[in-house]
Amino acid sequence: MRPSEVAEAPLTVISGFLGAGKTTYLNELIRQGIPEDSLIVINDFGDINIDAELIDYRDDRMIQLSNGCLCCTLGGTLAEQLAEAMRLKQAPRAVFIETSGVADPARIADIARVSKRLKLEEVVCLVDGSRIETHRDDRLVGETWHAQIRAATRLLVNRLTGADKPQALLDGLQKLNPEALIEPMEEGRAREVRPAPARTFMTPVATGAPLDHAGGGSGGWRSASLTMSSAVDLERLQELLLEHDDVLLRAKGFVHCQRRNSRQLLQFSGGRLHFRPAPVAGHNQVVCIGRAGKRFEALLTTLATL
Repeated sequence: MRPSEVAEAPLTVISGFLGAGKTTYLNELIRQGIPEDSLIVINDFGDINIDAELIDYRDDRMIQLSNGCLCCTLGGTLAEQLAEAMRLKQAPRAVFIETSGVADPARIADIARVSKRLKLEEVVCLVDGSRIETHRDDRLVGETWHAQIRAATRLLVNRLTGADKPQALLDGLQKLNPEALIEPMEEGRAREVRPAPARTFMTPVATGAPLDHAGGGSGGWRSASLTMSSAVDLERLQELLLEHDDVLLRAKGFVHCQRRNSRQLLQFSGGRLHFRPAPVAGHNQVVCIGRAGKRFEALLTTLATL
């Protein structure tokens, strides 16, 4: 088959700010059934977090899912990742990209516009309903958050339970993006998983502060990856993270805990901290992203001594 005759694979971009629930939604898509021979690209600052029961095989860069799909974290830029992935012997029937929490999804979706192998299906943006006002008005976060909202064809809003005037929050999102479908989520799930009409994306002027994945600060962001060489005091770790929730926006990784004598998956965002048991074997590493400054550096220094 000549290159011009190769069928275009539909591309779905899954976006949303740090801790909004992108991976949970991706897991739900997998459970409900995505096309066989799909490609899932994780463009994030931390480890892939796909539920263990969905995994047949895993190494540092590639996961073989039980439904025959591939999940990868290839090196290089996202465009390079996709180009490499689309050269696989078995061409994917569909592509799903879970973006970094500080990525501009319009730029990612625009890859499909210039690709001969991809067509844009939809841009889903996960929104933490409990943090809408906080993110909207934050000096550092706001610009990136707004760009993600405006780029979406569909907004999935979770954690609205207990929010003051939830309908007003939804109405505010609709004003920011009048063309998007807006759906509240129930217990972390969309009421119905269905595609929304695709839109044409032109490459925008850069907005928001880019994340320096190498660990340096850029435009107010700071990221770091910490290796935990020994077991940590879980209670002390929890205390540190919660004390610094004003500068720590996201943390995730694996730690071995002293008192529990077990390895735990750690997830922190929006001032919420969760642990759950993880396989005993594997690296003990925590990835943090937050507001650059002395307080965040002090947190990193303390974490490194645990």
